[in-house]
Amino acid sequence: MYNKFAKYYDKIYAELEYDKDVEFLTWLIDKHKQSDGNRLLDVACGTGNHAQYLVENFSVLGVDKSEDMLAIAREKVKEAEFRLDNMQTFDLGEQFDVILCMFSSIGYNTSYDQLETTLRNFHNHLRPGGVLIFDTWFHKRGWIEGFMNINTVIEDNLQVARISQSRSKGDVGNFNMVFVIKDKGQIDFEIDQHKLLIIDIDKVKNIMEIIGFTTEVYAGSTRELWTKKTKERPYYCGVKR
Repeated sequence: MYNKFAKYYDKIYAELEYDKDVEFLTWLIDKHKQSDGNRLLDVACGTGNHAQYLVENFSVLGVDKSEDMLAIAREKVKEAEFRLDNMQTFDLGEQFDVILCMFSSIGYNTSYDQLETTLRNFHNHLRPGGVLIFDTWFHKRGWIEGFMNINTVIEDNLQVARISQSRSKGDVGNFNMVFVIKDKGQIDFEIDQHKLLIIDIDKVKNIMEIIGFTTEVYAGSTRELWTKKTKERPYYCGVKR
């Protein structure tokens, strides 16, 4: 999906308020960051929807696995730099004051071993006192088996329908997505599958502490700490000790 249908990505998620999300992220950074710089790494940056607001206050480098998504990001956010790379293995040759991995992208590490590898890579790329922030929609306390979601886009010459359903196997959620697209009279159809880790919130926090982060988990953008009664998705905020 992130290659073939990259040009429709922003339309499918047009209702998301990235500017408000960045307001909360900036609040988290101001509250927790102890390093002095403003160098920011946006991991799994997609089409640059966070980066377009982050560049107002940070020097931004974005990385992603999809060259098609990066092409859109480069056109949208000319003030930032973008590179093709993998979150588990990138070696950028510098350290950052802030690392972000948003929109549940951290879940593409489909085992805790993979997740730990990625988090250690993030830790190595942070300056002491730097901040790592990531979120996840998919965690054990909020998982709904068989949940179905439909997104549509209707414009003059474009109609898009995306139907997704979630099933789990162990700690991994399988998201089967059906895309039907009619663009200027041409119809395309695709079935796509995504696998993401269904995170145990306390387990991930413990892994971060072992690696060397002092970690708090927040309840969505409420600026309140996450609790077992929280309905909003968790945002992890780890400071490199």
